[in-house]
Amino acid sequence: MKKVTKIISVSFLMLTMLLLSVGQVFAIKPPTTSTSFTDPVVTPLKESYTYTSSIVEVGYLKGAVQKENQSMAPVGRLDEQFGSNGLVIKDLSGKEKVKACFEFNRYNYKWAGNVFMWNGSKWVKQATTFTSDPAATTWACASGLGNGTYALIIYYWGPQEFPVAIATIEPA
Repeated sequence: MKKVTKIISVSFLMLTMLLLSVGQVFAIKPPTTSTSFTDPVVTPLKESYTYTSSIVEVGYLKGAVQKENQSMAPVGRLDEQFGSNGLVIKDLSGKEKVKACFEFNRYNYKWAGNVFMWNGSKWVKQATTFTSDPAATTWACASGLGNGTYALIIYYWGPQEFPVAIATIEPA
């Protein structure tokens, strides 16, 4: 009887250890980080003005370089990044001008920025105004624009954020 009790106790102990080492794991899908942007909106300053506009994805903008964190920055300005897809405006004649608006929902969350124009060698700041529509979407707009390539370039002005250290516990 003593031998049977010992076998049952050892079997129970081994079964308990086996069940403790195998358990359910619940995996949570990581949040998707979307690099898609809302396309900029162009409106002529007069109804009779005609133009052609096309969207340029951030990765295809001239004067752009990819940073270590995978964001795209203007060449020589690694403390900034593109905040939207770019915009090419063409076929405007002489004095015809347009207004371009870029969605900027991070504005006022310690982010700032401006609309810039690519001049062939660098990005040149344009006079930029910020407005909100009834849906509480903030737009960065530049008016009086002619033919060219435009983009919203943004930067973070808040306090430096340090990565949080994650402690690991080694099993004994």
